[in-house]
Amino acid sequence: MTKRLVCWLLLGSMLCMGLAAGAKNILVMDHIQVFGTIDPARGTDYTETYAMLNVYDPLLFPNAKGELQPHLATAWTVTADGLSYTFTIREGVRFHDGSLLTAEDVKFSFDRIMALQDGFSWLWSGLIEQVTVDDTYVVSFHLTEPFAPFTATLPWLFIVNKDLLMENAVPGDYGEFMDYGSEWLNAATSEDAGSGPYSLKSWDRGREIVFERVEDYWAGWPKGDASVDEVHSMMITESATVLTMMRKGELTLTDYYRGYTEYEEMAKADNVVLVESPSTEVISFKLNTKVAPTDDIHIRKMLAYAFDYATMTDQLEPGSTLALGPVAPNVPGHNPNLFQYAFDLDKAREELEQSSYYPDVPTIQLVTPQFGESRRNASLRLKELVETLGVNVEIRLEPWGRMTELASTVESTPNIMLISVLANYPDADSYLYGMYHSDAAGTWMSTEWLLDPEVDRLITESRKVVDPVERTALLYEVQELITGQVPDVYMNVMPIRVAMQDFLKGFTPRPIGTYFYYFRDWWYEN
Repeated sequence: MTKRLVCWLLLGSMLCMGLAAGAKNILVMDHIQVFGTIDPARGTDYTETYAMLNVYDPLLFPNAKGELQPHLATAWTVTADGLSYTFTIREGVRFHDGSLLTAEDVKFSFDRIMALQDGFSWLWSGLIEQVTVDDTYVVSFHLTEPFAPFTATLPWLFIVNKDLLMENAVPGDYGEFMDYGSEWLNAATSEDAGSGPYSLKSWDRGREIVFERVEDYWAGWPKGDASVDEVHSMMITESATVLTMMRKGELTLTDYYRGYTEYEEMAKADNVVLVESPSTEVISFKLNTKVAPTDDIHIRKMLAYAFDYATMTDQLEPGSTLALGPVAPNVPGHNPNLFQYAFDLDKAREELEQSSYYPDVPTIQLVTPQFGESRRNASLRLKELVETLGVNVEIRLEPWGRMTELASTVESTPNIMLISVLANYPDADSYLYGMYHSDAAGTWMSTEWLLDPEVDRLITESRKVVDPVERTALLYEVQELITGQVPDVYMNVMPIRVAMQDFLKGFTPRPIGTYFYYFRDWWYEN
């Protein structure tokens, strides 16, 4: 097979894409959000997670339908009481430094994330009594109580190299484990502690991160030499730059947070294709229920009636669908029977006039991310419509890092934050616990500050129930209770949408987090 070779000067070095003799298959993609960390015990947002899932391996891995498949774990059993899960670990897996991965690394990885209390540790907080190494390749998780979604959460437990991290550990807060190697891993720009299909080649923070294919990866390379050898992910915020680079063939793949009109323009270029697929990403205006004036349910209902949903799905984000509640329709546990708000300014006015703040309603503060044309336009549309009712709305554009800071306290959280949430695991609990349980308050997912004891009780109970019928009933009930309080204006469910050069094949839209950015899926084809 022959392939054209495309080369260009980028960041001072020559990069070549293609299958010409001696050339690497180099993929260049853009991102619009800074990589804060790629430590698998600390990262949570979309850039951090796609780095983590390519450099590190989890026990279980989602297929294209979101079904979990054996990965580092080849088999597992669960005790009848649902309190112990025992996993057989694949033998012969090697970390990037050549050392063997064993059950001891699995235990260390879990203990580390729970000790650091960062990243996805909230998934298991208070639920795991201990992890035991039962044999060189056998590990057990002993729960404090039944946790129905436990296996569904395991794509976010990435296994790290215990010996390597301890070799580089410095004195810290964790006794014999010192700092768990966190300082070294945080500072590393060309080293990692993973066993995944790609290793960290270089990291120019704030500009570009580069991943290199591990040729002897334990799971192999189905497409052999056609696989992607290097991935260069570049920080590019300017839409015009992305469009120009796509037209010139300098970008292989775009970020999926671009606006719809931008993708349309890119798709007009020769050799560029647009790929769309359903996702689990629910976009909403999150309403702070604890600060004036959105602490008044009538103000919140006013906002829900005042939004022009059709403009969002038909004009701003064609291909998206209306959101019905906080859980995407393709995620198990979604309640399809929830009340659906519709655009109705008369009803919006009725709710406004019932508010305790009427007629002197304080200005509503709305924060939306700097990236995303459609999100900015959705915020402007809400402002326009609400102001026809005599209520002032002040919009601020903020970088993502600043938005996460604002979300940390109830007082600093604005009245409205426009935020999207993907399913971290294929279960309604991924949304419900992460957004509405009081234990999750203070994170970017939970800027509603609902803090409702009955919601907490139902969510907690739904996590313990193993019987699927009983559990579904609980999940339905808590969604009804939540949406009845109108903590969000649920707008739409986004499709996964990217533009790419037509020679890139294998893009697989796995419906869990950013698992659709799994580089091992991809290859170049003439």
